[in-house]
Amino acid sequence: MNHLGLWGRAAAVTMVLYGLLGLASCDKISNDSEHLDDEYVGISSWVDDWSGDYIIAHKDGSSLIPLSGVGDKGEGTAGEKLSTLDGVVFGSDADNTKAVLIKSGEYYRVHIESVGYIGFDGENGFIKSAKELNADCYLWEVLYSDNGEGDFSLNPKAGDGAIAWNPEEKCFYISSSAKSALLYKRVLGTGIQNRPGTDKPDTEPDPDKPNPEPDPTPEPGPTPEPGPTPEPGTTNGKYGWFELPAVNYELSGKYLISKDDNTLYYAHHLCAGGEKGPNGKTARNYTVCFSAEEHCPVWVAAPRHRMYKGSAGRSGYGIDPSIPSDIQYHSKATGGGCNKGHMLGNSDRTCSSATNKQVFYYTNIAPQYSSTFNTGGGAWNNLEDHIDGLVCSDTLYEVVGCYFKQFKDKYGNIGNPEKISFGGRSDVTRPSMFYYVLLRTKKGNTGKAVSQCSANELQCVAFVVCHEMEKGHKPQAKDMMSVSDLEKLTGFSYFPNVPNAPKSTFTPSDWL
Repeated sequence: MNHLGLWGRAAAVTMVLYGLLGLASCDKISNDSEHLDDEYVGISSWVDDWSGDYIIAHKDGSSLIPLSGVGDKGEGTAGEKLSTLDGVVFGSDADNTKAVLIKSGEYYRVHIESVGYIGFDGENGFIKSAKELNADCYLWEVLYSDNGEGDFSLNPKAGDGAIAWNPEEKCFYISSSAKSALLYKRVLGTGIQNRPGTDKPDTEPDPDKPNPEPDPTPEPGPTPEPGPTPEPGTTNGKYGWFELPAVNYELSGKYLISKDDNTLYYAHHLCAGGEKGPNGKTARNYTVCFSAEEHCPVWVAAPRHRMYKGSAGRSGYGIDPSIPSDIQYHSKATGGGCNKGHMLGNSDRTCSSATNKQVFYYTNIAPQYSSTFNTGGGAWNNLEDHIDGLVCSDTLYEVVGCYFKQFKDKYGNIGNPEKISFGGRSDVTRPSMFYYVLLRTKKGNTGKAVSQCSANELQCVAFVVCHEMEKGHKPQAKDMMSVSDLEKLTGFSYFPNVPNAPKSTFTPSDWL
């Protein structure tokens, strides 16, 4: 290790992305025509193929320092700083420094616009001669870095480490000790903000219009509508996926936080196994709201459908890369008489191991009594089994939530929140009550989007279960309330994207 004294050993990585296992090799460099509204956005979720145009960059405040070339000593040289707006770089600003990832078997080659192909010889830094492009020194892989921040990094096959920024030498290099450079992918413009100095029309959602969200993903009929993760700053509680409660968030650093309560963090997870919906886009997995105060999920919203079923086995527990690690559980340890209760169940996401792993993020886990509640014959376990039977050909939309105030149910049971030791922490709140909020079509096989249905075609309800409920309890009418009544209790607004949802009424026989 001789160059700059900084060529380190491997960056710690936990998972090779599912998408790196593709079959075909493609040598074509992308030459897509210029789109004035094209943008480079940070990678936040797994995909099955990383081919495309990227910026490899170090974040410097509100700007990005891009990798743009290779110096005489083999160091990665920096291009001019790129300005960002809400974390987005406009394509015309960055295209001269873009790096094109080109699939080559299970790996990728990297072509920088002004340089050519780059590689790494395992010792001396970046190289740019291109005699044998398939040689190991020219092959790269995209990895998920377990650095507590959930970054995606570009790692050479020929040596350990990842592309990172050397602040002393002001260059890029391969290192395990420095934070890896970030990847920003070029996408068609989403219209999430206006570029300063242009006459691009304002496309921010108009609250007076029923569905003005830019480039909306059409809701499919019998299978859940897939679509891109909602862009930070665009969902204001009236726009987004049908299962989402009303959210009002903003981007703080690399994390989504509530504008109304900075202790609440949000994460949107697309299916890491690359499962596709009917329009060919990656299907979504779930959205979580996680509390930095309770160190526990507040709610998890997800679509339920048979497309998510398969033969994948249970995964191992781990940190959610999209939420700060220091507010999550630290280990699989249990306590307070509780075991690890999935909000979105393990059995609800067995379509692939990669997608199943996401439901084992600690942010999808809440402490639940092990002897009476979250066990065979337990009250919550019985409710989960019952709801499994409500999944239909049309999508079932659900919000699974925790309650952190005293709760008295219709049977006289009283639950109180309590701080316990759980997951390696001593400050986790054990919820007093858990609930399901459900929405589906009455017939279950209409083939229509719920947004296209009248109130008479839809049904919704809330099931609430006190954490002190006795073992053996099975769902019944006294466990149910209207969605509107639960909204009054929790302070959240459910299904704001389905204006005809009959939230004020329910018929027990529709659900039992």
